[in-house]
Amino acid sequence: MKDENSERIRFGRAQKFKLSSKGNEAVSAYSLMVEKSRAGMGRAQFDADRDSWSEPRGLSSEDGLFLVEFGLGERTISEVTRNLEDCASAKEVKAAVERLLGCGMLEPVSAPPAQPVAPPRRYW
Repeated sequence: MKDENSERIRFGRAQKFKLSSKGNEAVSAYSLMVEKSRAGMGRAQFDADRDSWSEPRGLSSEDGLFLVEFGLGERTISEVTRNLEDCASAKEVKAAVERLLGCGMLEPVSAPPAQPVAPPRRYW
């Protein structure tokens, strides 16, 4: 459980995240679970399959949705929020990113090194 007094890590607005190798494995398993549950008995079957997918990984059952979104490429929190606006609020996305970072499913993308600025040309 998270300590209430612990300091939260803050990321910049432009910070992108990507799946780790552990996250890629979880997305593959989630995709297989979705395909298998389509042949099942409706929503109850899907919920049961989703719970059985998430419990061994220490995830919330809703985390598959967020992992799939980050599996499409490097994304910022605001991009994911915009893409999932019908499914999740910004607060839920931020909480999911913190959870997924904590369990090693996501990792921050390091910014590319800044290009050195050429000195101004002198005409004399």
